[in-house]
Amino acid sequence: MKNSIEGKNILIIGSGIGGLSAGILLSLLNFRVTVVEKNALPGGLMRSYRRAGIDCPVGVHYVGALGKDEPLGKMFKFLGVPVDELFSHMGQGGIIDRYIFDDFTFDLPISIDVYEENLRKSFPQEAAAIDIIIKNLREIAGRMMDTSFLLNQGDPFQNIDYYQPLGEFLDKLDVSAGLRAVLSVPCQLVGVPPAECPLVIHHMVLAGYLFSAWRLKENGAKMTEVFVRRFQKLGGELILNDGVEKILLKSGKVAGVRLKSNLELPVDAAIADIHPKTLLGLLEQDSLRASYRQRILDLTETDGVIAVQVSVDAATHPEMAHNIYRLITNEKGTIEDGIFYQIRRGNNHVNLLSIITRSLYSEWSKWENTVSGQRGKEYEEKKFAIARKLLQKAERIFGALKNAKIIDIFTPLTIRDYVNCPEGSCYGVMRSARQLLKVASVNNIPISGLFLAGQNALAPGVLGSMLGSFNVVKQIIGTERFTRTIKLDP
Repeated sequence: MKNSIEGKNILIIGSGIGGLSAGILLSLLNFRVTVVEKNALPGGLMRSYRRAGIDCPVGVHYVGALGKDEPLGKMFKFLGVPVDELFSHMGQGGIIDRYIFDDFTFDLPISIDVYEENLRKSFPQEAAAIDIIIKNLREIAGRMMDTSFLLNQGDPFQNIDYYQPLGEFLDKLDVSAGLRAVLSVPCQLVGVPPAECPLVIHHMVLAGYLFSAWRLKENGAKMTEVFVRRFQKLGGELILNDGVEKILLKSGKVAGVRLKSNLELPVDAAIADIHPKTLLGLLEQDSLRASYRQRILDLTETDGVIAVQVSVDAATHPEMAHNIYRLITNEKGTIEDGIFYQIRRGNNHVNLLSIITRSLYSEWSKWENTVSGQRGKEYEEKKFAIARKLLQKAERIFGALKNAKIIDIFTPLTIRDYVNCPEGSCYGVMRSARQLLKVASVNNIPISGLFLAGQNALAPGVLGSMLGSFNVVKQIIGTERFTRTIKLDP
């Protein structure tokens, strides 16, 4: 744990949900906070973008655990960000996600109780294995509901068995291929294969959605605006279209930053809401031990994705209250391929069909040294060829898609350029069993006054980014003040 910093002037690099959350928290604690964003608009992966008059999501397709007594809901409330203004409940029809396999379908419901019922109905011969799975799931869900989970930020899960990979755990239970496939889907969500996904992360992701599932009422641009408005109302300053070029150190401590515009800003501390590998480029080579630098460089990334945004006739294809996953497994139940589908409200005449599937960074290596908008005809042809095949597969799920028109496609290279994630992964560093301790250790940067947000070791996505923000504030103000000040219970 670092000592509390001296001074009140803090700069945050990056305006994603992690950076803005940290900015709000520190502003509430009377720090002077500036958020610097390299892009012309704030929000990072939280933000949506418009194509053909429709808002297209990037990183927020749906989230879990936003209820007022649930982990994410408690954090939103403390930040002063209104959940009801931004989100609406999913699952009114009893389904959050529909998993479609070759030979059966499984519906993910709201609540652990109904999930258990669905498992037992689908796999009646595996009662003993389901007993153990549900027992562990309930225990981890209970820990997540305890406020100490949010505030302690140490190790709320003392059972070492929770850190074994899901695949290894299921091998010991000798589950069927079908049950293995259903249980593996949360790993698909966060890009960590079951053979490498720690049981604790799998159960946290699954429990979050079983608590409650939510979609944005409008779009990610509105969500970003609400976070920015809250931050600025508390006195925070936002600098756009001018990224940080160098973090300036004096006697081994953070002293300021130099922006790409050559403006230098003196600061008492800096928080990097960016990928840890990107952070290395903002520091002089000799400012970190070679072993620490190499530890970051050796971290494995989660796989990238290709996302296809399609406008479809609204009358023929109304907004769906649940998501669909089409999943291909082998004879052992290992998911070898998966596609995510979501139909959301567009405008008066068309709705938006989002199609997302895995796409390895290496598949786009030919254009690695190019930038968005300047990759040429061959790149565009490859994108559209993949998109057309994905659209054909979508019609096997939805039938003929009336007036279907591809309005946008983004690849790992797009994400890489947008948020400076080295391999274009939406989830960044992989939280696998073999490198979980490495990910956790990266959060403690051995430079006084420099902190990393947005890469929480125990949780990916929105929950992980928010936990990372609370953790970095705890590092800055110290455990005693943090415990005394941050009150998440009603």
